[in-house]
Amino acid sequence: SLVSQGGWDLALGGPCPGWRQQRGAVRGALARAGGRLGPLLWLQGQELCEELRSHGEAPLDPFEVFTFHTCSTIARLLFGDLVPPPGELRAFSRCLGELLQVWGHSSVQALDLLPPLRALPNPGLRKLLRLVQHRDTFVEAQIRRHQVGSPRELGGSQGSGGCSSPPPDTVLAALLGHDPGARGGPLSPPRLHMALVDLFIGGTETTAAALGWAVAFLLHRPELQARLRAELEGAQGPPGPGDMGRLPLLQATVSETLRLRPPAPLALPHCALRHTSLGGLPVVAGTVLVPNLLAAQQDPDIWQHPEAFLPERFLAPGAPSRSLLPFGCGARSCPGEGLARAELFVFLGLILREFRLEPGPGGLPGLRGSPGTVLRCPPFRLRMVPCQPP
Repeated sequence: SLVSQGGWDLALGGPCPGWRQQRGAVRGALARAGGRLGPLLWLQGQELCEELRSHGEAPLDPFEVFTFHTCSTIARLLFGDLVPPPGELRAFSRCLGELLQVWGHSSVQALDLLPPLRALPNPGLRKLLRLVQHRDTFVEAQIRRHQVGSPRELGGSQGSGGCSSPPPDTVLAALLGHDPGARGGPLSPPRLHMALVDLFIGGTETTAAALGWAVAFLLHRPELQARLRAELEGAQGPPGPGDMGRLPLLQATVSETLRLRPPAPLALPHCALRHTSLGGLPVVAGTVLVPNLLAAQQDPDIWQHPEAFLPERFLAPGAPSRSLLPFGCGARSCPGEGLARAELFVFLGLILREFRLEPGPGGLPGLRGSPGTVLRCPPFRLRMVPCQPP
């Protein structure tokens, strides 16, 4: 409740009719905006590579760069060309990262289990509330900005410096009810607000973390980097979302990264609505279950050499691809799974097409992961050595 405005969000909200409408509207809006995804990811990927190139061959920590560009991708999908200024968006992306780190701390997690503890002094809680306020102020400002510019608010006119906003093929237009082809209708203000929050959080920190893991693993396997670059050079043009079948090794590398280091190692808590059983064990109504995606995707009964980074496993006949569930499954699976997979595929492909990844002064990165709501790679620095253009 501390981060969801009392349960109005997709991730933590209860399964009521309003929640189902909210989820359906978000899924429909993402599907409607999918036609813009290819050009949008190419443009954002080019900007990502330009920022990486600006560092020359000096060692850099790539995570903040990745976080800004995944956040910018969501902003463009939500708002079209009417995105916030880069400085404002970069500050917001930092806020999201800090928020998830603080929320995952045990001193804060305990407050939902024992609400009376909120009355005691808690520096973590104070910081969390400050970050939530920053988050909510940013999101509300974007909603107001786009509502004021809409044709309905302008009385059908674009005078007085107004503009038709948001553009009709954006996610926000669908959620506001401005897109007649979108399902779900307009959302109530609190559900609209938290839908945007979920899209930003789900599409920024988790995707950036997965991209960071992919780069870290490839630093440990330079021969795989070379094979990926050869595959990319053999393709005609830069990678796009529709090229997953044409670039099987790149797609397998994305899948293996998500298998070995799912961005959210523990899926969202589920509550049993009725008495049932799971794996032969009784589950009483009201029981809270937390799926362990990290353990499931390293089950030795399903995956050979489960702790090894082996994208080749997905190229072999009979690969257990259906057991790959990094975004969960069922009614609470991530609605942005397709977007995240496409973003990882395009961004990683563009990076490998333009750069050779080499370890920084500290050597190869550690691969154990930092505990938290999002499974992050330990901080590392690397050198991005420009390649000859293919």
